Amino acid sequence: MTQPNDPDEEREVCVICDGPLDGFNQTSCQMCGGSFHIPWSEGSAVPHCGLIGSHDDTLAVVFMCNDCYDGRQ
Repeated sequence: MTQPNDPDEEREVCVICDGPLDGFNQTSCQMCGGSFHIPWSEGSAVPHCGLIGSHDDTLAVVFMCNDCYDGRQ
């Protein structure tokens, strides 16, 4: 049973795997705006639900969820 103001009830979920996001190993997709898992340390057990890339013209780092990267969105 969920209690009022339960932190699990308010947790955001990944747009790719529907797993709970922890507030640290996550980012937002530049295309759809959805939040997804991205491990910030090598060997982490966090799923890879997106990619980090670079935009050659603007020399910017971009984050894309797997659906947008694969053209499913």
